[in-house]
Amino acid sequence: MPWCEECEVVVADDELGEEGECPKCSTVLVEQERRPFPWYFKFLGVATVIYLIWRAYQGINWLAHHA
Repeated sequence: MPWCEECEVVVADDELGEEGECPKCSTVLVEQERRPFPWYFKFLGVATVIYLIWRAYQGINWLAHHA
């Protein structure tokens, strides 16, 4: 799906004009590669994995002492 830099929106293929222009601003769009994930999304993923590992460690430790 093309990305319009002017409008900052993803335009669906069926919404493109005859020559591949944006329906809002009429800028001609070209198919671009996918935009990379933002840094804060990657950070959230890493933080979630670290948290889940910590909680698993706590659960295993609790089971070892209460079994």
